Amino acid sequence: MVYKKNKLYLSEICLIDLVKNYKVPIYVYSKKIILNNLANFKNAFNGKAKIFFAMKSNSNKQILSCLRSKGVGIDAVSMGEIKLALAYGFKPNKIIFSGVGKTEDEVKFAIKQGIQINVESPGELERAGKLSQKLKKNVAIGLRFNPDVNPETHPYITTGFRENKFGMANYFTPILTTILKKYKTLSLRGVTLHIGSQLLKTDVIGDAIKKTIPVYRYFQSLGYNLDKFNVGGGVGIAYKKSDPEVDIKFYGKMILDLLGDLGCDICCEPGRYIVGNAGSLITRIEYIKKTPYKNFVITDTGMHHFLRPALYGAYHEILPLKKSRGEKVMYDVVGPICESSDFLGKMRVFSGIKQGDFLAIANVGAYGYVLANNYNEHPKPKEILKSL
Repeated sequence: MVYKKNKLYLSEICLIDLVKNYKVPIYVYSKKIILNNLANFKNAFNGKAKIFFAMKSNSNKQILSCLRSKGVGIDAVSMGEIKLALAYGFKPNKIIFSGVGKTEDEVKFAIKQGIQINVESPGELERAGKLSQKLKKNVAIGLRFNPDVNPETHPYITTGFRENKFGMANYFTPILTTILKKYKTLSLRGVTLHIGSQLLKTDVIGDAIKKTIPVYRYFQSLGYNLDKFNVGGGVGIAYKKSDPEVDIKFYGKMILDLLGDLGCDICCEPGRYIVGNAGSLITRIEYIKKTPYKNFVITDTGMHHFLRPALYGAYHEILPLKKSRGEKVMYDVVGPICESSDFLGKMRVFSGIKQGDFLAIANVGAYGYVLANNYNEHPKPKEILKSL
């Protein structure tokens, strides 16, 4: 987001003009930024990667339809997400079913639809085997391995370390082999990994791939016709000015160099990188409250609409829609929810702001609206995709 003549813009969208036509709070997305991010990601792989958008980051219908029109598939983590993807026109062969706790109904539904299941435990593989055999229907399987690498991100979004619940270590290989042999309806297609989210150092993904390639070759040596190596997602974005920008060209080249000799499809599951910086949450200042100890900006949105600051202590820039002159004052930006964890940002400095002004919370396109709820019976905000 940038200022032009003291007005805040998201790409070419003038946000102060937007609030004249919509009641806040609102989520605003820039289609232009999304398509530019997608193009950068594709170009990093020279068009050689199959992209499955991580729907858990953003399930907005217009955004998903836009991505589908560009040939992108879906990485889903629930039956609800699968049904949504199918309703929005994604074909079963363009959907991957991930997630660590798939229920029997969810596995059965994916098998009936002909959707690949990325399995995260021997118990899940056994369940897929029993159900596919009972349904007399083959099911494509990917095995998610946990490479035990430290992605250096927030512990709540680390997924490829030995202490995490996700994926399987190499010592599961014998039992997986036994189960695969037991059920002829299981069609092993490849291996997959995903080590965490908001990764700013992508070389650790290379380390994870190197540790997983031997697993791929092992199952190949048993005669399985593998044709996919899924490197997961997790590429981060710069939330702070001090955050480094991910070198997406290095990321793509690194993966192509590591996997080129396997002769298989390279699958990626980006989410945040595609939509994260394309979204902004617009809110109105309801009150400004000054005390001898701390000053507060109280807004009409909060943790019920945007959970990341309360959940992770995540940092997001908060900017006035119009620049004003005045004394610089430090505030905590908080919402209306009856919880002290209801904050959007702490110790933020603003100049000349007043009651009734509008603020924009930046970089909320990923894990923003999808986490919104009706806590305290507040309505959810609207979502708007602008094509500028």
